[in-house]
Amino acid sequence: MTRRTSAGRPAPKARAIQFEHQPELRALTILPTLPPGHMTFPVEDDAFYPHLRRGEFAVVDLADHQPAQGELFLISYCDPRIECGRTFALCQMMGRTRYRRPGGPWLQQPEAGAEPATCWMARHWIPPADPRDRAAALRSGRVGTSEGPFTTEHAAEKLVGRVVGVGVPGR
Repeated sequence: MTRRTSAGRPAPKARAIQFEHQPELRALTILPTLPPGHMTFPVEDDAFYPHLRRGEFAVVDLADHQPAQGELFLISYCDPRIECGRTFALCQMMGRTRYRRPGGPWLQQPEAGAEPATCWMARHWIPPADPRDRAAALRSGRVGTSEGPFTTEHAAEKLVGRVVGVGVPGR
């Protein structure tokens, strides 16, 4: 059967596009200069590969503190072992709807008096999407941690800013 256009003429043959591997194709923009209102943070491991790679610098927008599903952020924690009292880490924010009574703990299921709310977790790695790869990572000891749960307001207080780009030394 011949494909036809809306005018009834035979449709042109579709050309196959040759796949070309592009190792530098990234979800985050490589920024040659630091925009105003931004800072850099060193990437010390490959926990967020392929978005961020060891030896690069995450470019952080200091004005964006609102958690967003699946986005990378720089988060701040209290740490009395450090002279300044704060430690910083890269994280991926993940939110889920849970239930909470005023002043009470998070609940998985709705109960009387509990209101639905977004429960945020700060993941310190991006686990593999394939369950077999995830199981292999767990068996090999490549396990990430997460912090939370946080309310939206509490997460916004802890987030230093959203990762909006990458600075690569020598570029």
